[in-house]
Amino acid sequence: MTTLPASVAAHFSEQDKRTLFANRWFASLSGSQQKALLDASRAIRLSEGQLFASQGQALRKKRDGFGVLVSGLLKVSSTSTDGREAILSFVRPGQWFGELSVLDGTSRERDFLSVGISEILVIESEAMQSLLQDVQLSHQITRLLASRTRMLLNLVESFTLRSSLSRTARRLVMLAYDDEPESGQHRSTLDVSQDALASMLGMTRQSVASQLRQLSDRGAISQAYGSVKISSMVALMAEAA
Repeated sequence: MTTLPASVAAHFSEQDKRTLFANRWFASLSGSQQKALLDASRAIRLSEGQLFASQGQALRKKRDGFGVLVSGLLKVSSTSTDGREAILSFVRPGQWFGELSVLDGTSRERDFLSVGISEILVIESEAMQSLLQDVQLSHQITRLLASRTRMLLNLVESFTLRSSLSRTARRLVMLAYDDEPESGQHRSTLDVSQDALASMLGMTRQSVASQLRQLSDRGAISQAYGSVKISSMVALMAEAA
């Protein structure tokens, strides 16, 4: 395992470090590529409700760039001109994010807001541009971006071609796999409210409640306040398909 720089390692527990290196994309990098990213990073802490970056905001020279969430939770959302919020996804520990604006130099396309206290390793934009001179690392970043694009295309397909029940099941599957279904590992309990699911799916809360009841009746999930427990991933994926 690549060693964290001393200036960074002091901020994190052993579990935090294991989470970082367990990420499928990061684990696929060579040791030298991992070291290059970690050596160029610095640790920042966000408090409850603090933004890492906001929609329409230009990249800042400090505190902004390509990052990985080490602990906590980030909500990724977009807000319309009339103040309505659409939750797009959540960034969970071990996931890298923010590559799009770093690659094309444009403003942030979404809000990244901390839910609770979040610890992040961030590689500032200028430092990341220097690292991207390495063709092999640049290829790996492109591969990450391609995976995200594939996920977004799947979401667009769901909105246009699938029933409400299938869309709901599909989104739960994606949440369980942290939007990385190829990883083969999923969480059995999803800390997501019906309101958040409604925002993600573009449905009313009442409609989402109805879809969740159907999935529960079919043995795919069970519900608790503010969370969904996956009873059978096989059944849930059957409904998603």
